[in-house]
Amino acid sequence: MMAKKLVMSFLTEQGTTSSMTLEAPRDDLTEEDVREVMELIITENVFSTAKGDLVDIKKAEVITTTQEVLIAEE
Repeated sequence: MMAKKLVMSFLTEQGTTSSMTLEAPRDDLTEEDVREVMELIITENVFSTAKGDLVDIKKAEVITTTQEVLIAEE
């Protein structure tokens, strides 16, 4: 079984990193799509963290993992 997730990382007001993970992103997702959403999250101040508001985009990446089940639940 193969799984994908989109990890969007932001810089906070205090210079730390805050990340958001979305499971099963679309296969046709582009850099432009992700950048637009991340900029909107920052501009609209959608989320706040203990280290302050999100102020800049750090990175975004799609992570693909493969899982091989050796023993399944019965």
